[in-house]
Amino acid sequence: MKWFITAFMIVVLLCGCVEDKPRPKGVVEAAPVQIEDLSNEAVQVMTQSKERTLDVSYHVKNQNVYIECYIPSFQFAESKKGQTQGEGHLQVIVDGKRINDIYTAAFIVKGLSKGTHQIDIEVVHNNSHSYSLQESIQVVVK
Repeated sequence: MKWFITAFMIVVLLCGCVEDKPRPKGVVEAAPVQIEDLSNEAVQVMTQSKERTLDVSYHVKNQNVYIECYIPSFQFAESKKGQTQGEGHLQVIVDGKRINDIYTAAFIVKGLSKGTHQIDIEVVHNNSHSYSLQESIQVVVK
């Protein structure tokens, strides 16, 4: 009986030690890169300059519109002075009437009457100069 258990353990260990392990799908093989010593030379480094975008998602529930804005590399700030790049807030216009400035990525437009409404969202600097990022959405309140 001891011989059978020992043999079983050896088989289990040998089966577990295989070279061909499963690889996750969608993973690209990466080849190593030869690195040269460039300590005495200037090297050009490129940064990823991603154009700023505004992605808006929303949901209508009763007379309220729940809105969430995604702006990569942007920070909401309440400061009224200066024009710091990458900082600012949102200006929201509902049916042609400007409502309060918004300093968060998610907010709620409350108490809309039944019918179709136009909501315009614009990203602005702290001093209210435009980033030239805006989105208009039409919502239907039932």
